Amino acid sequence: MTACVSRLRIAENVCIEVEALTLLQDSLGYDGSQDVIERAVVEVAERMGAVEQALMLGDLDGLRRSARMLGSIGEQLGFQALADVAQAAIDCAIAGNMNALHAVTERLIRIGDASLAAAIEGATLPG
Repeated sequence: MTACVSRLRIAENVCIEVEALTLLQDSLGYDGSQDVIERAVVEVAERMGAVEQALMLGDLDGLRRSARMLGSIGEQLGFQALADVAQAAIDCAIAGNMNALHAVTERLIRIGDASLAAAIEGATLPG
């Protein structure tokens, strides 16, 4: 008897809300806003690692803090999907629903990765 195994490839699409980036540029200027974006990209990567580590350790308070920061950065940069899923992770952690928390955290990491890729691939402000 032969068994076939299929591998599901899950991809997350993200959209950048240009209005958020334009507002950032209007308030800080082009160079200042680029600096903020670059620092925020690094912070997103660090926070995603912190979320994963907190989940592995069962540190729900740490997970909530890191997810809250991810959501704030996502809103500032116009990554609304990142902000929305970060809030869903917080909600799951508060409810203590570990099954949902694991699933939502995996989605948060996928969306975070896609958001970082979008930022790196040229999601810069109109110059």
